[in-house]
Amino acid sequence: MPSLHHLLLSGYIAAPEDPTEEDEFFAGLVDLGIGGLEHALPLEGTRSLEASWVARNLRPEWDVVVSLVPTMMPRLGVAPTYGLGSLDEDQRALALADVARARDLAVTLADSDGRRRVSAIEVHSAPGPRSGSVEAFSRSLDEILGWDLAGAELLVEHCDAYVPGLTPAKGFWTLEDELAVVRSKGLPADVLGMCVNWGRSVIEGRSTATAVEHTQAVAEAGLLRMLVLSGATGESTPWNPPWSDMHIPPRSDDHPALAASAGSLMGLAEITETLKVAGDVPRVGVKVGVRPTDADVATRLAVVRASLEVVAEARASL
Repeated sequence: MPSLHHLLLSGYIAAPEDPTEEDEFFAGLVDLGIGGLEHALPLEGTRSLEASWVARNLRPEWDVVVSLVPTMMPRLGVAPTYGLGSLDEDQRALALADVARARDLAVTLADSDGRRRVSAIEVHSAPGPRSGSVEAFSRSLDEILGWDLAGAELLVEHCDAYVPGLTPAKGFWTLEDELAVVRSKGLPADVLGMCVNWGRSVIEGRSTATAVEHTQAVAEAGLLRMLVLSGATGESTPWNPPWSDMHIPPRSDDHPALAASAGSLMGLAEITETLKVAGDVPRVGVKVGVRPTDADVATRLAVVRASLEVVAEARASL
């Protein structure tokens, strides 16, 4: 098996909901030899925020990147004006408070281990042009950059932009808008950088070319700090509906565990093409959802392993 030590996994996406099975799943990840996790920052009161869960499942040798998506999307479902770019000051303040929870996790882990544990925090330009402004998003970034993040980089993760006439998965600001805001701060990329999510870019453009173009644009700007390889498809699959942000795994004829994701637009060739333009991006993440949703732990680990191996094969070919 190719080495997977340079890859991060979005563990929370592939994990089962049952607490016992979830613990078994995260224990199984240790044997894969991955480099780290994209860790969910969920809503308050969730099990994975408990100190005992963190100590048990976030291995000290792993690189940890904290994503705000698992908090952001439920918030948006209740209040469509929520987000760091909101024109509603109460909802912008709530979004900042959520990032502060990620900051607190980073500080707590650093204090307990005497070193940086959270290497990056991913934020987003919600709610986008329908009820937000680029200026409000810029002000929010200024506030966050004034905090002690315990050494964590701040990453703006691009989600699919709002495109009139299309049903968005996220519908936030364009990559060009986000790049302009990040550039305007004049900070090193390892302080304020960007993350490209392959699947969300494909959803935005309804084309794999969009993911390559976005990755190349951010890399050429010197701001690409993470590439997340999450699939997408316009077909009807168990990851329905088409063009949804449900993280269909890569397709591969060589891995039986990936048979269900044959309709994925992300395969070895597409991953390789994207990695080529990504250059020396310091983090490559893999984000896959498993179907059926009641799959057992062994099935989930098999899908994860196969997906990671496809990405490792692509990286080894460069």
